[in-house]
Amino acid sequence: MKRVDNEKGLTLVEVLAALVILSILFVGIMTIFPQMTLFNAKTETKLDTMNLARQEMAKIVAADKWKKILVPSAVTPDTGMPDYLSKQKIIDQMAIDGYAVDSETADFIRFKKTDGYLYETDIYLKCEVYLNPVSIGEEPAPGICGKLEPTKLHKVHLRVYKESGAASGGYSLSSETYSFLSYRAYADPAESSGG
Repeated sequence: MKRVDNEKGLTLVEVLAALVILSILFVGIMTIFPQMTLFNAKTETKLDTMNLARQEMAKIVAADKWKKILVPSAVTPDTGMPDYLSKQKIIDQMAIDGYAVDSETADFIRFKKTDGYLYETDIYLKCEVYLNPVSIGEEPAPGICGKLEPTKLHKVHLRVYKESGAASGGYSLSSETYSFLSYRAYADPAESSGG
Protein backbone atom coordinates (compact mmCIF):
# COMPACT_ATOMS: atom_id res chain seq x y z
CA MET A 1 0.00 0.00 0.00
CA LYS A 2 1.19 3.38 -0.97
CA ARG A 3 1.20 6.28 1.51
CA VAL A 4 -0.11 9.56 0.13
CA ASP A 5 1.20 12.78 1.69
CA ASN A 6 -1.41 15.43 0.98
CA GLU A 7 -0.42 18.83 2.28
CA LYS A 8 -3.06 20.89 0.49
CA GLY A 9 -5.12 21.62 3.65
CA LEU A 10 -4.61 24.30 6.35
CA THR A 11 -3.01 23.70 9.67
CA LEU A 12 -4.64 24.73 12.91
CA VAL A 13 -2.11 27.54 13.37
CA GLU A 14 -2.91 28.98 9.92
CA VAL A 15 -6.66 28.89 10.63
CA LEU A 16 -6.18 30.65 13.98
CA ALA A 17 -3.95 33.32 12.40
CA ALA A 18 -6.56 33.96 9.70
CA LEU A 19 -9.30 34.27 12.37
CA VAL A 20 -7.22 36.77 14.37
CA ILE A 21 -6.60 38.92 11.27
CA LEU A 22 -10.28 38.82 10.26
CA SER A 23 -11.39 39.75 13.81
CA ILE A 24 -9.07 42.78 13.82
CA LEU A 25 -10.51 43.91 10.49
CA PHE A 26 -14.07 43.25 11.66
CA VAL A 27 -13.57 45.27 14.88
CA GLY A 28 -12.07 48.15 12.87
CA ILE A 29 -15.02 48.18 10.49
CA MET A 30 -17.56 47.96 13.33
CA THR A 31 -16.15 51.10 15.01
CA ILE A 32 -16.94 53.08 11.86
CA PHE A 33 -20.69 52.36 11.96
CA PRO A 34 -21.51 54.20 15.23
CA GLN A 35 -19.49 57.18 14.01
CA MET A 36 -21.40 57.17 10.71
CA THR A 37 -24.70 56.99 12.60
CA LEU A 38 -23.67 59.95 14.76
CA PHE A 39 -22.52 61.90 11.70
CA ASN A 40 -25.84 61.18 9.93
CA ALA A 41 -27.82 62.33 12.98
CA LYS A 42 -25.84 65.59 13.16
CA THR A 43 -26.31 66.16 9.44
CA GLU A 44 -30.05 65.54 9.74
CA THR A 45 -30.33 67.99 12.65
CA LYS A 46 -28.34 70.60 10.70
CA LEU A 47 -30.61 70.19 7.66
CA ASP A 48 -33.70 70.45 9.87
CA THR A 49 -32.51 73.69 11.44
CA MET A 50 -31.49 75.08 8.04
CA ASN A 51 -35.03 74.43 6.80
CA LEU A 52 -36.47 75.94 10.00
CA ALA A 53 -34.30 79.03 9.48
CA ARG A 54 -35.50 79.40 5.88
CA GLN A 55 -39.15 78.97 6.87
CA GLU A 56 -38.82 81.44 9.74
CA MET A 57 -37.06 83.96 7.49
CA ALA A 58 -39.84 83.62 4.92
CA LYS A 59 -42.40 84.47 7.64
CA ILE A 60 -40.38 87.45 8.84
CA VAL A 61 -39.82 89.04 5.43
CA ALA A 62 -43.28 88.28 4.01
CA ALA A 63 -44.09 91.18 1.69
CA ASP A 64 -47.67 91.74 2.89
CA LYS A 65 -46.43 92.70 6.39
CA TRP A 66 -44.02 95.42 5.25
CA LYS A 67 -45.90 97.90 3.14
CA LYS A 68 -46.99 101.45 3.64
CA ILE A 69 -48.86 104.08 1.69
CA LEU A 70 -46.34 106.70 0.61
CA VAL A 71 -47.50 110.16 1.56
CA PRO A 72 -44.99 112.75 0.29
CA SER A 73 -45.71 115.11 3.19
CA ALA A 74 -44.86 112.45 5.82
CA VAL A 75 -41.22 113.16 6.59
CA THR A 76 -39.21 112.74 9.74
CA PRO A 77 -38.10 116.08 11.25
CA ASP A 78 -34.47 115.02 11.83
CA THR A 79 -33.54 113.80 8.33
CA GLY A 80 -36.24 115.16 6.10
CA MET A 81 -36.64 111.62 4.74
CA PRO A 82 -39.94 109.76 4.54
CA ASP A 83 -40.47 107.60 7.64
CA TYR A 84 -40.71 104.32 5.79
CA LEU A 85 -39.93 101.97 8.64
CA SER A 86 -39.97 103.04 12.26
CA LYS A 87 -38.71 101.06 15.24
CA GLN A 88 -42.28 100.75 16.50
CA LYS A 89 -43.49 99.29 13.19
CA ILE A 90 -40.72 96.66 13.36
CA ILE A 91 -41.49 95.83 17.01
CA ASP A 92 -45.23 95.55 16.33
CA GLN A 93 -44.79 93.29 13.30
CA MET A 94 -42.29 91.03 15.06
CA ALA A 95 -44.61 90.72 18.11
CA ILE A 96 -47.26 89.27 15.80
CA ASP A 97 -44.84 86.41 15.03
CA GLY A 98 -44.13 85.84 18.74
CA TYR A 99 -40.83 87.74 18.99
CA ALA A 100 -39.88 89.93 21.94
CA VAL A 101 -37.28 92.69 21.90
CA ASP A 102 -34.03 91.44 23.42
CA SER A 103 -31.84 94.50 22.86
CA GLU A 104 -31.53 97.64 20.77
CA THR A 105 -28.52 99.43 19.33
CA ALA A 106 -28.21 102.40 17.00
CA ASP A 107 -27.89 99.97 14.08
CA PHE A 108 -30.36 97.16 14.77
CA ILE A 109 -33.04 95.69 17.01
CA ARG A 110 -32.47 92.14 18.29
CA PHE A 111 -35.50 89.92 18.83
CA LYS A 112 -35.76 86.49 20.48
CA LYS A 113 -38.33 83.73 20.36
CA THR A 114 -38.29 80.23 21.82
CA ASP A 115 -40.33 77.62 20.02
CA GLY A 116 -38.53 74.31 20.56
CA TYR A 117 -35.45 76.12 19.25
CA LEU A 118 -34.17 79.58 20.16
CA TYR A 119 -34.56 82.07 17.31
CA GLU A 120 -32.52 85.27 17.44
CA THR A 121 -33.23 87.88 14.78
CA ASP A 122 -31.47 91.18 14.08
CA ILE A 123 -33.32 93.70 11.92
CA TYR A 124 -31.12 96.56 10.80
CA LEU A 125 -32.66 100.01 10.97
CA LYS A 126 -30.70 101.72 8.21
CA CYS A 127 -32.19 101.44 4.80
CA GLU A 128 -29.97 99.88 2.12
CA VAL A 129 -29.60 101.71 -1.18
CA TYR A 130 -31.76 100.00 -3.81
CA LEU A 131 -32.41 102.28 -6.79
CA ASN A 132 -31.99 106.03 -6.25
CA PRO A 133 -29.41 106.87 -3.59
CA VAL A 134 -29.27 110.37 -2.19
CA SER A 135 -25.93 111.71 -3.41
CA ILE A 136 -23.34 113.78 -1.64
CA GLY A 137 -21.33 115.02 -4.59
CA GLU A 138 -20.62 111.92 -6.67
CA GLU A 139 -20.90 109.32 -3.90
CA PRO A 140 -24.17 107.97 -2.44
CA ALA A 141 -24.75 108.79 1.21
CA PRO A 142 -24.19 105.61 3.24
CA GLY A 143 -27.30 104.00 4.66
CA ILE A 144 -29.73 106.55 3.23
CA CYS A 145 -32.33 105.75 0.60
CA GLY A 146 -33.72 108.24 -1.87
CA LYS A 147 -37.00 109.96 -1.08
CA LEU A 148 -38.68 108.72 -4.24
CA GLU A 149 -37.34 105.22 -4.06
CA PRO A 150 -40.40 102.98 -3.64
CA THR A 151 -38.70 99.94 -2.09
CA LYS A 152 -36.62 100.19 1.07
CA LEU A 153 -34.41 97.23 1.97
CA HIS A 154 -33.48 96.42 5.58
CA LYS A 155 -31.02 93.63 6.42
CA VAL A 156 -32.28 90.73 8.51
CA HIS A 157 -29.95 88.23 10.21
CA LEU A 158 -31.59 85.14 11.72
CA ARG A 159 -29.82 82.58 13.91
CA VAL A 160 -31.33 79.29 15.09
CA TYR A 161 -29.93 77.76 18.29
CA LYS A 162 -30.60 74.24 19.52
CA GLU A 163 -30.43 73.26 23.15
CA SER A 164 -26.97 71.95 24.04
CA GLY A 165 -28.28 69.49 26.58
CA ALA A 166 -31.16 69.07 28.98
CA ALA A 167 -28.89 69.47 32.01
CA SER A 168 -26.97 72.51 30.74
CA GLY A 169 -29.92 74.68 29.71
CA GLY A 170 -27.59 76.38 27.22
CA TYR A 171 -27.92 76.72 23.47
CA SER A 172 -25.49 76.28 20.61
CA LEU A 173 -25.72 77.86 17.16
CA SER A 174 -27.16 75.39 14.69
CA SER A 175 -27.97 77.47 11.62
CA GLU A 176 -28.16 81.04 10.38
CA THR A 177 -29.42 82.87 7.33
CA TYR A 178 -29.57 86.38 5.96
CA SER A 179 -32.15 88.23 3.92
CA PHE A 180 -33.70 91.63 3.37
CA LEU A 181 -37.14 92.77 4.28
CA SER A 182 -38.54 94.88 1.53
CA TYR A 183 -40.53 97.79 2.92
CA ARG A 184 -42.61 98.70 -0.09
CA ALA A 185 -44.09 102.17 -0.24
CA TYR A 186 -47.20 102.42 -2.40
CA ALA A 187 -48.21 105.78 -3.82
CA ASP A 188 -51.32 107.21 -2.24
CA PRO A 189 -53.94 107.50 -5.03
CA ALA A 190 -55.43 110.63 -3.42
CA GLU A 191 -52.03 112.38 -3.42
CA SER A 192 -51.15 111.44 -7.00
CA SER A 193 -54.51 112.56 -8.42
CA GLY A 194 -54.18 115.95 -6.78
CA GLY A 195 -57.10 115.40 -4.39
